[in-house]
Amino acid sequence: MKIYETRVERNIEYARRWLNRATKDFDLFKKLVPFDKRTKKPTRCSDPALAVYLLQQSVEKAVKAAAIASGQYKARDFIRYYGHNSLALIINLNNKIVKKIDAMGLSFLTTLMGVDLVEGEAKLSRLEKQIMGLAPLLDKDGKEVDFKSESISLPPEVIDQILDKSILNRRLILDVIRTTFGILPDMGIHKGKGVVEDAEEFIKVLSERVTDALKFKPPTEEQLKAPIEFIKHMSNLGFESVNELKRTDMITNYLSVWAFSYALLLLTYLTFAHENTSRYPLKQKGDIKSGKIGCDDYDENLGIVNRIGKIGYATSLTLNEMDNEIENLALFFAMEQGR
Repeated sequence: MKIYETRVERNIEYARRWLNRATKDFDLFKKLVPFDKRTKKPTRCSDPALAVYLLQQSVEKAVKAAAIASGQYKARDFIRYYGHNSLALIINLNNKIVKKIDAMGLSFLTTLMGVDLVEGEAKLSRLEKQIMGLAPLLDKDGKEVDFKSESISLPPEVIDQILDKSILNRRLILDVIRTTFGILPDMGIHKGKGVVEDAEEFIKVLSERVTDALKFKPPTEEQLKAPIEFIKHMSNLGFESVNELKRTDMITNYLSVWAFSYALLLLTYLTFAHENTSRYPLKQKGDIKSGKIGCDDYDENLGIVNRIGKIGYATSLTLNEMDNEIENLALFFAMEQGR
């Protein structure tokens, strides 16, 4: 496997400059949304519209930091094509990650997230076109709807579902991966090398040990097969060369990229539509259901304001992970199969 170190270092450095700006926006957000030290719940926000705007800006800059780290975009792409449409950008990045996984012959990894690779790629491509206004978005009755309006009018309970999926699924996936690879050496598998005489019994024992370590229901057989197949694939990809960069846990990092970018996508969906509506007042009170609102309409009746503390918490988790994930993304796309 070839890794272009100069390209990686350049992408990481520039991406961190964007991440720095994202963090500064979020620091200002936290001043507007203070938390009760005893209950850990947000107290009343002094300026909900401004808080939402700062949150949206923080997430948008985080998306651009991730995109820059990947090395797949030029600065003019953000201005000429995506602009402030951070959701279209993160969807495009997710699609590139899916294609990269497929190109590296690692499509079996999708079992960890219960995703059909071909179907997932098609859905992401279609979704990006809809968000960019290049294809219509239809509701269940076949009626055309506006994507931003749909996002702005999300009720609190739907936001809860999206956040839980973003936070819990990512943790579950990474916990299963890290625990599995932590246990394998004790079972005679070192750096993808070892003898498994009875595969069925091996999977059974591994499942029991992972379950005992994580204290939750056992991962499926398919989930456990994925990292094992990855180990077998290591020598073909040339993972030994990664040691020169001191990336001793590259297996986990490789999968972490996908889980992280998916979580960032869901967070972007909750915030991207508020870039303009949270800044300017309308002549008269807006309509939440239609998504035609102004900054004076940001109150507890709006889902994002109602759940602003929870969204802020999810954003803080994402930003705290990003310094490491920027490196992972840069390495992920800099790798090319071959010696």
